[in-house]
Amino acid sequence: MQAHYAAKRLSTTQRSNTGEIEMDDTEKKVDKQAVHDILRLLACSDLRKNLTETLREGKKLTLSELSEHVGASSPAAVHALRELGKADLVHQDEKRNYSLTNIGEIVVRQLDEIELAILTLSRDGQFWLDHDLSDIPKPLLDKIGYLADSTLITSTPTDLFKSFSTLYMLLRNSKEIRAISPIFADDMVNQFTKLAAKNIDIELIFTPGVLEATLRTADKEELEKALEKKLKLFKIERQPNFACTVTDYFFILGFFKDGSFDWSNALLSYTPEALEWGKELFTYYVEKTEPVIL
Repeated sequence: MQAHYAAKRLSTTQRSNTGEIEMDDTEKKVDKQAVHDILRLLACSDLRKNLTETLREGKKLTLSELSEHVGASSPAAVHALRELGKADLVHQDEKRNYSLTNIGEIVVRQLDEIELAILTLSRDGQFWLDHDLSDIPKPLLDKIGYLADSTLITSTPTDLFKSFSTLYMLLRNSKEIRAISPIFADDMVNQFTKLAAKNIDIELIFTPGVLEATLRTADKEELEKALEKKLKLFKIERQPNFACTVTDYFFILGFFKDGSFDWSNALLSYTPEALEWGKELFTYYVEKTEPVIL
């Protein structure tokens, strides 16, 4: 392995009091330089980045094929491939075909995640800056790029609660519903009981206050019928600072802002990645609840 990608561990490595191996300052500097070099190689050159993208998924291509693919001259491609080879990102076999190394495949995938995250956060920058994200689990923040193809729903003078009217409209065609709601909206529970009556699988997480308001305003008979079918209620003691709904075909997410729920803005997405993200978020929180038995 080339030294500028990952230097050979120095003999000065020490063991901590717990017996764990620790790097000394020299090793840490070398590792940071290796990271810097890799990022420079791929982020500062469209040609190098395009070459690695072209070689993804185990592809093996000749120099002429690669040059044609990326629209570069052979000399320019050769120079870029040599740099990538020195970093152990690209390998040339005995048949003179180029391919990504194991390291190259992993690095390219990780850079994809970074690009998607930046795309997600920059597209609706003010939305992400203004809201409280502290209750989103860190593993899901790491996968924020899954929401890259989301649309920002914003209220209008003629539809002050556009996110909720959009939600209710979309729920009609859902076959499975999972929702976390620390906020109460009129007619919310009646919407869900009607859907449960159609044998739609529904699980709802409410805070104590929202649960109390829900039980107080609901049609008791209809609610009991729904609970006998496929409606499940869960109570969470600690209020999360967001509300979300994920179904079999859409995901919608809204946040608190300055201590109050922001009814004016919500993210909506239909992609499989966003649905996966939303289901993971629901699963994380449902494990912190207790079922509601009436």
